[in-house]
Amino acid sequence: MTEDIDVLVDADWVGAEESLLLAEMARLGFEHQPGTSTFVLAEGLSLDLVGYSLRDAVDRIGGGKTVPVMVFSDLSKILSAPGSIVELPTQGRALSPAALAASKLLTVRLEKGSKDKLQALLLIEENAGDEGFGNDLRRLLRLFDPEQVEDALSDAQMACLAVSGDVARADVQSRGYVEMFQAVRQGLTLLEQILEPEET
Repeated sequence: MTEDIDVLVDADWVGAEESLLLAEMARLGFEHQPGTSTFVLAEGLSLDLVGYSLRDAVDRIGGGKTVPVMVFSDLSKILSAPGSIVELPTQGRALSPAALAASKLLTVRLEKGSKDKLQALLLIEENAGDEGFGNDLRRLLRLFDPEQVEDALSDAQMACLAVSGDVARADVQSRGYVEMFQAVRQGLTLLEQILEPEET
């Protein structure tokens, strides 16, 4: 289990309801880290607010004076699209599988290498039997410039290639790693099919 959790939040709402947010997080036992969008529990769990906006799609600092929240244009575009958010049985809300895959494909975080791309490819492979997933992912990726999508595909291909090199050096006890690579490679094949131009 991770001790570093990212929570998507409407940064414009944070700006309008900052005092309510701080009071509720304190009630839940979280201590706000001054000047950041991070809240920490005494047990060590760290929660970071990741921002989006439904009124614009630009990278900017949003939120409030006490809780600044980075607004990501890619997330704002994805979350503004119909069907990107699903209701959970627990009454919470989450990104749909296709929206999560799209956000991971488009994320650029040099410090975390290819992790996001591998997660996206595994998610695509996991949903291989769901035609609606492929259609939704295609629709979401079409919200972005073709060059940006092409870059995301190239990054995914490079991530798959890097894992293939690791597998070639893996020992006999690394069977799970080999199976993971097979799923990554299948996810990449499916992604390439999803991005193929439709025949007219």
